[in-house]
Amino acid sequence: MSSLVIPLAASALAVSACSAGSSSSSSSGGSGQSSSVSIGLGAAPKNLDFTQTAGAAIPQALMYNVYESLVKVDGEGKIQPLLAKSWTISPDRKTYDFVLEPSAKFSNGDAFTADDVKFSLERIKSWKANTPKNLAAIDHVDVVSPTEAKVVLSKPDNNVLFWLAGPLGAMFTPNGVSDLANKAVGTGPYTVDSYSTDESLVMKRNDSYWGKKPGVSGVTLKYYVDANAPTNALRSGEIDVVYQAQALDQVKSFESDKSFTVNVGTTQGIIYMSMNPTRAPFTDIRVRQAIEYGIDKKEVNTTVTNGYGKITGEPVPSTDPWAEDKSSVYPYDPEKAKQLLADSGHSNMTVQFNVPSLPYSQSIGQVVKSELAKIGVTVNLVTQEFPAVWLQNTFTQADYQMTVINHVEPRSFTNYADSTYYWRLSDPAVNDAIASAASAPSDDEYVAGMRKAVDAVVAAAPGDWLYNAPNVVLEKTGIDGISKNDTGVALDLTSLSRS
Repeated sequence: MSSLVIPLAASALAVSACSAGSSSSSSSGGSGQSSSVSIGLGAAPKNLDFTQTAGAAIPQALMYNVYESLVKVDGEGKIQPLLAKSWTISPDRKTYDFVLEPSAKFSNGDAFTADDVKFSLERIKSWKANTPKNLAAIDHVDVVSPTEAKVVLSKPDNNVLFWLAGPLGAMFTPNGVSDLANKAVGTGPYTVDSYSTDESLVMKRNDSYWGKKPGVSGVTLKYYVDANAPTNALRSGEIDVVYQAQALDQVKSFESDKSFTVNVGTTQGIIYMSMNPTRAPFTDIRVRQAIEYGIDKKEVNTTVTNGYGKITGEPVPSTDPWAEDKSSVYPYDPEKAKQLLADSGHSNMTVQFNVPSLPYSQSIGQVVKSELAKIGVTVNLVTQEFPAVWLQNTFTQADYQMTVINHVEPRSFTNYADSTYYWRLSDPAVNDAIASAASAPSDDEYVAGMRKAVDAVVAAAPGDWLYNAPNVVLEKTGIDGISKNDTGVALDLTSLSRS
């Protein structure tokens, strides 16, 4: 199922330790292009093959840095050229004509041509990870010339450019796919120098890169189990950057220290408390609405993220083009919540809340229990081991009344049109709106259609979108070029520099 990687990636603070491959600034002996940068992260790649291995950690490290795609998503969520210099879309929205960079080449010396576009996109059918069905609309690729490729769809799908900007759109050479788990051959500005499983991934600058070269000689990604370990390593000088910091209670101490810079942006992560609309009492929309009115999202956000999360009240992150603040739709209103429960005949009800064994989920569980007690709802918290038990019982079997998880997979919003997904929403208005947006005849109409789809989902009230998870980046002063926003595609280090 497509979003199986969502909760797996959400456990980013419980991964692996670091030691090998250190190349921090303290040992680089210089600045500018002669220096390297070490970055602390949580979730570690299990190998280097994102075509067969699920999880966000592999493309996070390799996309745009080692592998490139025809187009890319920038820090504001906009589509930009990459291996394609330009493109046009046919009037029927079924043919994407890409003009390619003529000087691009792979790190093994192979020239990048339209044949590689055809090879890469048509082999997606053999992928077992990163949701290959997202590009199921691609029928075939026509090679017009070495520098022109036409991607032909079986039906219009306005999501295609976005998916081509992610791991599904990565370009491969036929001579570089025999051992993808251990050897990455891409067209990007870095190459993989070494990888120590669960510890570190070392990339060095590709001095034969076809485009603008990075401003550093290399990057070491170091992986940590404990949420506090990266911040401690930053203070000690072991690393230069903490990306997606989890020890949010320590952020203020970095803000007051001139040796560091703190950047707070957004992620794809939507902290979503689902209420199963196929299980009583949540079959009644009034009960679902009452729960939304009965939870103080500000209290949740303050408790869990120290206030660094963004309360939006909608099922999409703020970097999506159709994002709009919906926090006023279901404002905190305990009295209205009580009235809705009374009208539905469910005053003084008891519900079971399946909470995965993740720190943020456990904290949310306690706040929700306390908040709902104020409107007469008794919450029985049931902790489920994550990932094994939660994935099997709650995610796969949808055996739950209420649950909560951080959904981090880009554009997972379309799952609201899938009644078999664990959210179990079945609403014709939602399904029609999402399908209509996907086939809209222009980009503007696509965005407008998606906004209507978001409105339809919010009106259906299948759950409570508590907050958009923050991306907190802690850097030594002098580090530049890392976007504060995590668009869920890659940790783009192509503009990285230090002074």
